[in-house]
Amino acid sequence: MAESSVESENTAGGASNSLSAEEAEPTASASGQLLGLVTAADAGKRKPPLSTYLPILGVIAVSVAVWIAARWAFNRHEQAGLWWVAAFAALTGAAASVAVRPMMASLCALVQIPVTPTSRPIVPAVATAGLWFGAVMTAGGAAILSAWLTVAALSVWAAWIDHFTLRFPLPLIRAVTVSGLLLGAMAVVVDQDPAAGLRAVVAGAAIFASYLAFAIITRGHPGLADVRLSFILTAAAGWVGWMNVAAAVLLPNVLAVVGVAITKVFGGGKVRGVEFGFAPYLVVGTALAIALPAGWWLL
Repeated sequence: MAESSVESENTAGGASNSLSAEEAEPTASASGQLLGLVTAADAGKRKPPLSTYLPILGVIAVSVAVWIAARWAFNRHEQAGLWWVAAFAALTGAAASVAVRPMMASLCALVQIPVTPTSRPIVPAVATAGLWFGAVMTAGGAAILSAWLTVAALSVWAAWIDHFTLRFPLPLIRAVTVSGLLLGAMAVVVDQDPAAGLRAVVAGAAIFASYLAFAIITRGHPGLADVRLSFILTAAAGWVGWMNVAAAVLLPNVLAVVGVAITKVFGGGKVRGVEFGFAPYLVVGTALAIALPAGWWLL
């Protein structure tokens, strides 16, 4: 687990001061005096210009292009025709991840989150490539593919930033949610599957409410940034089915327990309480919940 001076959104002790994803970290001088403290209210007033979000339009455009290619290949050659599209998607996904790096740095800087993680784009790029490959092989030519690709590309960055800073920008969560909902609505129209769309929204709202209630009861476990992100991620799993939703709730928590246990065993004296970023587990757990057969965890 990375050491960080950022107040955690995932610790009970910091819950009252860390529930806002836009709150800035205080900076202190050698004498211990605060040189500058941006409160949650001040940070909340800082709105990124719309031009900041332009790279997301590029991600959406590439996602739609990959979906069109996958739909054509699937209709022509069925599952066997998806391999080359999936390989192409992996490459374009990695490129898209690197392309949005400056936007991630801008959003972090805007709300006083350390921008150091954004200078390390290799891991997010590789992770995005893997998720895009898996999404194509799982969705085939279904229109929901474009939503999954866009949400994956942006959520990976949220998870990466959260891993190092234990927080991530609220504007990024909003962008992921809005993009996913718009592309999901397009999928409902294109594939004429309102039942899947309704199930996705209901699942996302239900799990969001559950995580929110749990965060309030435990005073910050998980943090509100993670709670907000859980809506669109669970909705992505909800498109597939209710068993996948159950897995999307189970897997992130199981992975988090395993991750914390491993950290405590091998981290020695560097481990501080139970501080950890939950977003990486949310992203990985949701991806597995979508890709694995429904109900596998009942076997």
